[in-house]
Amino acid sequence: MRLGIISNREKDPDYTFARFVADKIVQYGSIAVVDDFYSDTELGNDANVIVDVYEMCDLIFCIGGDGTFLSAVHDHFLKNVPIIGINLGSIGFLTEIYPDQFEDALKRIHNKEYRIENRMQLEVTVVSESGEAKGSGICLNDAVVARGFLLHVLTLDLFIDNDYVERLSGDGVILSTSTGSTAYALAAGGPIVKPDMNVMLVTPICPHTLHNRSYVVTEDSLVEIRIKKFSERPILSLDGRNEIDLDPLDRILVRKSKHSIKIAHIGYANFYQTVRQKIRARGSFYEDGKK
Repeated sequence: MRLGIISNREKDPDYTFARFVADKIVQYGSIAVVDDFYSDTELGNDANVIVDVYEMCDLIFCIGGDGTFLSAVHDHFLKNVPIIGINLGSIGFLTEIYPDQFEDALKRIHNKEYRIENRMQLEVTVVSESGEAKGSGICLNDAVVARGFLLHVLTLDLFIDNDYVERLSGDGVILSTSTGSTAYALAAGGPIVKPDMNVMLVTPICPHTLHNRSYVVTEDSLVEIRIKKFSERPILSLDGRNEIDLDPLDRILVRKSKHSIKIAHIGYANFYQTVRQKIRARGSFYEDGKK
C-alpha cells in the first residue's frame, strides 16, 4: 500500500510522531508518502519516507486535531483519496485514532478492516447586489456568517428554496453539514445529527428574539442568506477560513457540493459513543489545565 502522511508541526514537534508512523508503515511492507510541502523538513528527509504526490495513495493519515483535519480536507479533497485522522489535539471529533491505537489501526488497514464514508460538503457562493459572483468556496463542517469586531447586532434575511423564512437578528448564523453538527452548531444550540445523513442545518447565533431553533433542510435545498445594511463588516468563515469580503446587500448561496470527501473509519467507537465521550471530556480537558 501507498500511505500518505500529513502532520501539523505545532501538534507534532519535529514531526516525531509522523516519523514513527512512517517507520511502522515501512515495517508493514508499505510505502510512506509525503508531498513536496515537507521536502526540506525532518519528515521529508526521513529515510522511511518518499516525497511524491498524494493522488496515488490508498489512504492518507492526518496527524493533529480537527483543525488539521479540516485543512487537509480543504487542500486534498479533489485527490479522491480517503483520509483518516490521528488525534494529537484536544478532543477531536474528526480524528478517530489515538496515538496508542496507531499500530492496531495500521494492522487493520492492511487487513482491509475499515470502511469508507462519503461525507457531504457545502458549496458557498457570494453574489453582490448587482448580481456579480464575488467568490466561492467549499466546506466540510460549516459556513458561518458572524458579526464583526464591534458588538453590533447583525441583521440577515433567511430564504430556503427561494421562500422567505424569517429575519435573523443577533450574532449571525451557522450553515452546517451533519458532520459539522457537533462543532460550532452544537455550541449554538443546534441538534446532533449522524454524519452519514445528507442534510443541512441552519442555526442562529445568539438571536435577539425569543426564537432560537435550527432548521434542518434536505441535501437538495438551496439556502440563501441576504445581508442587510451594516456599519461593521461581518465575517464569512468556511471551516475557519475567512475567504470572501462581505458588503451590504450581498447574497450568500449555500447548497450541497458535488465534491464529497472520503473519510476512512476503523470503528473503535460508534458515533453516539464518540459524542457522549468527547462532549463529556471537553470541559474536564480544559479544567485539567491541558491546552
